[in-house]
Amino acid sequence: MSGVRIAIVGATGLVGQTILKVLEDRHTEVDQLVPLAHSGEGRQVRFQGTDIAVKPVDTMDWQTVDVAFFAAGNPVSAQYAPLAAQAGVTVIDKSSYFRMDPKVPLVVPEVNADAIQDARIIASPNCSTIQLVVALNPIRQQYGLSRVIVSTYQAVSGTGREAMDTLRQETAAVMAGHPVTPTTYPRQIAHNVLAYCDQFGELDYTGEEWKLMRETPKIFNQPVRLSATAVRVPVYVGHAETVYVETERPFVLDEVRNLLREAPSIALMDNPAEGVVPTPIDAENQDLVLVGRLRQDPHQADGLHLYVVADNLRKGAATNAVQIMEHLWHRWA
Repeated sequence: MSGVRIAIVGATGLVGQTILKVLEDRHTEVDQLVPLAHSGEGRQVRFQGTDIAVKPVDTMDWQTVDVAFFAAGNPVSAQYAPLAAQAGVTVIDKSSYFRMDPKVPLVVPEVNADAIQDARIIASPNCSTIQLVVALNPIRQQYGLSRVIVSTYQAVSGTGREAMDTLRQETAAVMAGHPVTPTTYPRQIAHNVLAYCDQFGELDYTGEEWKLMRETPKIFNQPVRLSATAVRVPVYVGHAETVYVETERPFVLDEVRNLLREAPSIALMDNPAEGVVPTPIDAENQDLVLVGRLRQDPHQADGLHLYVVADNLRKGAATNAVQIMEHLWHRWA
């Protein structure tokens, strides 16, 4: 089978650009690449040493590609993803529009690739959910999950390129002793921590928190008692999470370490004596989920603490989507 024909909707955005980089890094055989944007006329993207003109999505002939990555937000996915699917294209969508649709599989390939079956639209989860389920899955399979409490420390790139620019500008203003007028976020993000990542909603949980709480059970295909607090921190790239798990069956800490060490897409960084713990800088520009700070709770025999870090633009977005395509391409070959 020859290479895949790919369209990327939102090719000029942060996630779209990262998809291009991941495709190059993973040496994907691409026969045709069509970069698309809702309004990107006159722009180009660079792929494998060639500049390619960005086309408007509303003029796309979907029958010319096999796979379409959607990384342009809910309205664009809602309008154009069904059109692509009706034309026989496999859509891998990074927006949240289809994630909780019971007819659309929500997929992290290391965890539930079998959920894809013959779906034409496949949803990729929220960035913080992806790294969480990759880390939890070996523990879930071996010991079961009774209770999960997660707090996230999310980088500004999760909001987009504008937020990264905001952090740079605000940091420069603070260092120069100038006042800061918040723009991207309701409060200053430079030299600050915001105890919310999204709009407040039901029960005063934010949208980001509900994504973790609703997406995780769908991916695992089982109920999970999970509570979340999502926090925005002044970091450019890389989401971190503190995770507390109560297991259904007793665990031994060294056995948990071995499980994580052998699990796909996980790098164990857990050597407290040497100060080896994962940080966002360690995760940047790679496709692994880093796990460390493993501890048994001193008050709860079945309580396990861990710290989970990943590049939110790569494993949390682009890489997971590309891995879905790779799984399908191996099946089609």
